[in-house]
Amino acid sequence: MDEKVMQQLLTKMASLQEQLVNNQVREKAISGTPDAQLIFGPNGIFSNFGLEDVVVNASISPKGIAGRIPAMPTVYLNPIYPFITGFESDGGDEVDGVCDDAPGGVIETCHTTAQFGRIARGSKEMEINEMMQILNRRLSTDLRLMGDVIGEGHPLMSSETTPQNWLTSVMLTQLVIIGIQFQRWLVPKLWTGDPTNNSGGGGYKEFPGLDILISTGKVDAFTGVACSALDSDIKDFNFNSVDSSSPSLLTYMSYMDYYLRHIASRTGLDPVEWVIAMRPELFFEITAVWPCQYLTYRCGEDSSGGSLNVINDDNNVSMRDEMRNGNFLWVNGRRLPVVTDDGIFEDNAATNANLIPGEFASDIYFLPVRASNMPVLYWEHLDYSQAMADVGRMGSFDTSTRFWSTDGGRYMWTAQSLNYCFKIQGKMEPRLVLRTPHLAGRIQNVKYSPLQHLRSWDEDSPYFYKGGKEEYTDPTFYSEWNQQL
Repeated sequence: MDEKVMQQLLTKMASLQEQLVNNQVREKAISGTPDAQLIFGPNGIFSNFGLEDVVVNASISPKGIAGRIPAMPTVYLNPIYPFITGFESDGGDEVDGVCDDAPGGVIETCHTTAQFGRIARGSKEMEINEMMQILNRRLSTDLRLMGDVIGEGHPLMSSETTPQNWLTSVMLTQLVIIGIQFQRWLVPKLWTGDPTNNSGGGGYKEFPGLDILISTGKVDAFTGVACSALDSDIKDFNFNSVDSSSPSLLTYMSYMDYYLRHIASRTGLDPVEWVIAMRPELFFEITAVWPCQYLTYRCGEDSSGGSLNVINDDNNVSMRDEMRNGNFLWVNGRRLPVVTDDGIFEDNAATNANLIPGEFASDIYFLPVRASNMPVLYWEHLDYSQAMADVGRMGSFDTSTRFWSTDGGRYMWTAQSLNYCFKIQGKMEPRLVLRTPHLAGRIQNVKYSPLQHLRSWDEDSPYFYKGGKEEYTDPTFYSEWNQQL
C-alpha cells in the first residue's frame, strides 16, 4: 500500500512540475528551503549508527466514541431537519347545540440545521533528492515499528495518512504526521466544536460539537422561535464528588435514564440505543463507588437512624471489576454501555476555581446513537469527489495532478512545487449531526480525585509527555578538503 501511495504522489508531482515549467499554471511560492525531517539523511531522526531494528512507540494516541459514529458524504450546505413538536387545542369553546361547530386543534413543527467545519493540514517542505539519502551503510535501514501511533484511528481519517511501513520513508512519514494532526483536531472538536471560533476569512471553521448539540434553548431554524420539545436533559452536579451521597450521582444518572426512556417510549422512537460517554479517569472513579451506592440505593437508615445496609464485599468487588472489564454501568437494572473518551474537556485547579490541585471535573453524556433502527448521531463530510468531474473538463489545466480527492471524497489534496522542492496539503469539511437532541442528556461538572491522572495525547495537557530531539547532529568526517580544527 505504501509503495502505491508513494508512486501516485510522485506521479502527480512530476506532472505538476511539467506544468510549472511550461507556465501552464501559476503556483504559490515555495521557500526553496526544505524543512521536512529526514530519516536516514543528514540530521535524520534515525541517522545514528548501530540502531536496533525495532522502534518502540511511546507516544499516546487518543481513544473515544468517534469510531462508533458512522460517516456519510453530502453536498448540501444547509440541511433542514423537520420535527413535530406538539399538538394542542385551538382554544375554541365546547359546543352547546348538537349541530354547533366543535373546537379543533393545531399541530406545531420545528426545524433545525447543521453546519460544516473546515480544517487543513500540510506537510513540511521536501526536496526530492533528499528523500532517499542514507549517510552510509552503517545505518540500520530495516526499521520496523512496535506499537501503533494512530491507535484506533477515526472514521474521517484518510487512508493516505495511514500507510503501512511508513517509518523509513520521508514522504510517508509526512503523511502520517498530517493524519495525526487531523485526528487530534477531530477528537476534541467532537465535543467542544464552536462556530464562534471560525476565522474571519473562512479558511478555518468549527462545526457545532456535542456540548452545543446536547443543550437547552433549541430554536426553529427559520423563525428563531423556541422549540422546548427538542431540548436535551441537562443536569448540573455542581462540582460535587462522585462519592457524594447528597446529591448522589447514582440518583442523577438513574433519573436521566428514566427521563430519556420515557421520552423515547412516548414519542414512538423505540428502540433507542444509548451510549454513556465520559473520561476514562471519571469512569474508573465511578466504578469504585458504584456497587456500594447501587446495592444500597435509598436503604441507608431506618426511622430511628439505624443502618439497614448489609454489604457483601465480594459482591462489591465482583460488580466493580465486571463493570470495569465490560465497560458498562448498572442503571435501573440495565447494563448501559460506557465509552471512555479522552477528548472530553476536563477542568482542573488551573481552569476552575471550584477545584483544588488533584481534583478534576468533567461531564457525563447520554448519547442516542440509533433510534427506530436508524442512525441518529452521525458524521457528514463535504464530498469533494462530486467536484472532480466538472473541474476535469477544464481542458489543458490538469486538475487530476494539481489537486485530487481521496477516501470517497472526504479529503481534497493539493501539491505546491518549486523546481525540486514541494509540499502537500490536505483539507476536509466535516460536521456532526444529532437528529434526536431530545433523547440526549448531559450531567455537568462531576468532580473526581484520581490517585494518578492518566497520560494524555493532547500537547496542551499537563499530562502530555514527550522528550528526545527532532533532529540529530551528523558525525564529523575529516578529509583533505575538509580539515577540522
